[in-house]
Amino acid sequence: MQARLFGPGLPAAGQACEWQTDSGRIQWAGGETRLPSTGGALRSAGFDLAGLELSWADDAGRWALQVLAAADATTLRATPPAGWEEAFAQLAGTTRRHRKGRALGWSALALFLAAPLLLLAGFFAFSDGIAGWIAQRVPQAQEEALGEASFRAMQASLKLRDEGEAARAVREIGSRLTQGSAYRYRFHVVEDKAINAFAMPGGIVVVHSGLINATRTPEELAGVLAHEVQHIELRHSLKGLIKQAGLSAVWALATGDVGGALAGEAAQRMMSLSFSRDAEREADNAGFEALLRAGIDPAGMPAFFDTLAKQAGSAPELLSTHPASEARRDALAGRLSSVTNRRFEPLPYRPWPPAP
Repeated sequence: MQARLFGPGLPAAGQACEWQTDSGRIQWAGGETRLPSTGGALRSAGFDLAGLELSWADDAGRWALQVLAAADATTLRATPPAGWEEAFAQLAGTTRRHRKGRALGWSALALFLAAPLLLLAGFFAFSDGIAGWIAQRVPQAQEEALGEASFRAMQASLKLRDEGEAARAVREIGSRLTQGSAYRYRFHVVEDKAINAFAMPGGIVVVHSGLINATRTPEELAGVLAHEVQHIELRHSLKGLIKQAGLSAVWALATGDVGGALAGEAAQRMMSLSFSRDAEREADNAGFEALLRAGIDPAGMPAFFDTLAKQAGSAPELLSTHPASEARRDALAGRLSSVTNRRFEPLPYRPWPPAP
């Protein structure tokens, strides 16, 4: 077996030699020695530790024999030299422990490096549940601060029209729908032809003039407002922002600065914030009940679906953030059958739509 020998009188880089493993005889040009049968020290050697080094001492000095070829080292591990069995057994045990330790170390390193990705993947995999859990732990004061800061951030880009008959109708209908709420609601009208409305955390509802002009009756507008209000009452808006903000929302909760940390992002995302089908159904059902409590004819809710369906051209912007469906309209129409015995006073805004 080819090996390299280090010892007295040999070059510092070692001497190539031939080792007869059965007899223990080690020969090289100009000399020879013998591997003792009483054993010695053994360790892994080579760059990848696939080789072996056997070392011992005799009267001449200290010796070390290296077998670096992986195949030869494997043969030696399987059939140790006479007298070296215990050393090989100890090395095998140590090697197994080291391999386990290295495997655990690499696993720990991989987990450390992958932790951000795993955390992010986990957040998105369970984003709805996590967002809901966080939203339930946000104090109302912080939620209101988030909504107020977000509205201020976007206010410069909005053409507010909070005076006039349209704005008055929105405020008065909104006030009826939010009697007894823990939130202090504010309703704003924005001059914008897009058929849209959105609810901000903490009690701010923004309605586009295009939506008001698209409704055929004030009851249809009341249906939209009832739906938007329930997105706030049910904290859908807050949950949606937390979900979109991702891990920064988790950090905001940890630092107790939900309002400050998310306000900038909320201002950018608010007008395009969309809700799940479940959230839309929840807002429909709760909004329907709010209309009944306020004494407003809930027929305006399903009627507005028909109004949206008749819009010419591209789909109204409201449908991109509040997906409508025949199922939602049919569910609301079905609920009307349970209140056919009730009579509702028409809302006192005529003609409709009101002047800006």
